[in-house]
Amino acid sequence: MIVEISRGCHVKRQQKSEQLDLVEMRRQLTALRSQHLDNLAIASLLNRFLVKVAFLSEPKDQDHERYLRSEFVQTLKKVEAMISRKPAAERSALTKPSE
Repeated sequence: MIVEISRGCHVKRQQKSEQLDLVEMRRQLTALRSQHLDNLAIASLLNRFLVKVAFLSEPKDQDHERYLRSEFVQTLKKVEAMISRKPAAERSALTKPSE
């Protein structure tokens, strides 16, 4: 399932039935962070979660996997909330190419 976080930013949500792919999760978080480098609050939030999964090769057990999935979803929701709080003029100014 692919979820749009902001205009032009899509993140694939992993299905609960699939094995958690931490490499893909890190890739998506890094891409999302790159798109929001101008917003320190979003970049910091994503960095905090990236630190939690940076050196994991796989979850320790099913409880750990559920925790990581939950944290991933909560992080994406927080990012979406932060993006939606920005005034529309500021959002459009960020997407316009500079001259």
